Amino acid sequence: MSMKTTILAAAAVLATAGNALAVTELQLDINKVEAQAKRANGNNGWGGLTHTGTIQLSKGVNTTLAGVLIDGVVQATTTMTVTAFTGVINLVSGGVTGGNFSLLMSDGSTFNTDIVGGSGVVVNQVLPGGVQGFSIDGLTFNGLFNSSTFVGVDISDWFNTQPLDGSFINFAFAPNAMGRSTSDIDIFLPAGDEPPVIPTPLAAGMGLVGLAGLAARRRR
Repeated sequence: MSMKTTILAAAAVLATAGNALAVTELQLDINKVEAQAKRANGNNGWGGLTHTGTIQLSKGVNTTLAGVLIDGVVQATTTMTVTAFTGVINLVSGGVTGGNFSLLMSDGSTFNTDIVGGSGVVVNQVLPGGVQGFSIDGLTFNGLFNSSTFVGVDISDWFNTQPLDGSFINFAFAPNAMGRSTSDIDIFLPAGDEPPVIPTPLAAGMGLVGLAGLAARRRR
């Protein structure tokens, strides 16, 4: 079987799974965020799967909003740049205990959300070239947009039901000896009363080919 045939077959299976889930989901795909891991004593450093401390996130020169997706489909957006991104993920022994994300775009669009404590963990992720990396997942709450459009995308279904519950994944995180790295962050927000689901790195990574939200995901 050719690679193209294999990909198409996989897409068909994932689409069927997505229809079964019947979740209308908004995804914010934020790439190349600067990440600094800090230990509990405030020093820079990374403790791996059992890290206790924080990961502090900020906008870097290459940080972009790579896409706004609805049910895995990239929406036509007005070209905007990331003006500011900040966040923190609090960890104890590798478990997520809280935190927040805040995003400001150049057109004035904003999104802010908090992280649910006890909702996620650090896991290993092998990056291209066999590099040892990590991903961190979790649930979010109190998500707020400042308008019914976000970078030109109509998000009325979400804006009208705020505050929003959702989920996130921080992946492609490969800290150096001082705990420094870039990482990608995807935030998922189901519409209405749909329960949030925690995504896998596969689901997040497939987003820009129209398959995010359709891959099999584990519910908490």
